[in-house]
Amino acid sequence: MRLLIVTQKVDRNDPILGFFHRWIEEFAKHCERVIVIGQYVGEYALPENVHVISLGKEGGRSRVAQIINYELSIINLHRQYDCVFVHMTPIWVVLGWKIWFLLRKPIYLWYEARGKRWPLRFSLLAARKIFSASEHGMPLQTKKSVIVGHGIDTERFCPDENTERDPTLLVTVGRITRSKRLDVLLRCLQTLPEAFHLTVVGMPITDDDSHVLSGMQDFLHNVHLYDRVTISSLEQPALVPLLQRAGMFLHASETSLDKAVLEAFACGCPVVSTSSAVQPELPEQLHVTDESMAAKVEEFFALPEEKRSEICQQLRKNITEKHGLPVLVQRLVAEMNVK
Repeated sequence: MRLLIVTQKVDRNDPILGFFHRWIEEFAKHCERVIVIGQYVGEYALPENVHVISLGKEGGRSRVAQIINYELSIINLHRQYDCVFVHMTPIWVVLGWKIWFLLRKPIYLWYEARGKRWPLRFSLLAARKIFSASEHGMPLQTKKSVIVGHGIDTERFCPDENTERDPTLLVTVGRITRSKRLDVLLRCLQTLPEAFHLTVVGMPITDDDSHVLSGMQDFLHNVHLYDRVTISSLEQPALVPLLQRAGMFLHASETSLDKAVLEAFACGCPVVSTSSAVQPELPEQLHVTDESMAAKVEEFFALPEEKRSEICQQLRKNITEKHGLPVLVQRLVAEMNVK
């Protein structure tokens, strides 16, 4: 199979979308040829059968110029791919469907989010299948929905026997935005003993996200928590050692099944979560509410070390079997190969 992938960003160092570099590598193992169109292209190192095209966002190209480049690329390269896989951004389906319809190229969309805007609704008509990691990731009912699990690189995200966990180091990873409900985590930390500290790995993207960050910083100053919280952005290679060292991952997001949570599982890092999307993946003792989060954190660390280790090992086992990257890509390729 020769595959065209359309994605937001190709950059293995990106703190949010850097993971997709490994997806492309894995697709290259199962496809004769892979063409990747990225709206933004940064640093990458991919196999010889992968061809990467940038729409020019990294160079400041206008949206109109990006769209023209996109349409010309999918037309000029049409003899080099058999089907199309659009990752997370339905607007690229909207902009390309007429061309692909005329060229008889089947369209597949990956979508794992809560948004229901019109590009997604339109994509349900144009795409042959809509892939999601979980039932929570596809917010609209459609017979085209296919649940395939997340693609976690369990070779990279893995425990390190030589790294000792710090039970006082709490961590959360993801975009700084309202839906992540980071205020819940800060109030949890406020309730915990002073020995606990929290590392927030993420960054704001929109203006509203920046307001969220400012509100967090004001809260930290007002309640004198500033010296117990670190807020920073990390590139993918630096994230793994943090998850291997952290005592626990805190999660209160309202989004779908969060990839960052599964990466923590893969590293053997326990997670407490209020999310209805995440809780089915967790043992009962790690289910929390906004009010019970702090108490549950302390209860977990009061368990015997053997019991804590057993829970973490089971979390990793579940991720490897249900959400491992090789398993996901093989499933996706098989689904797209069905005529």
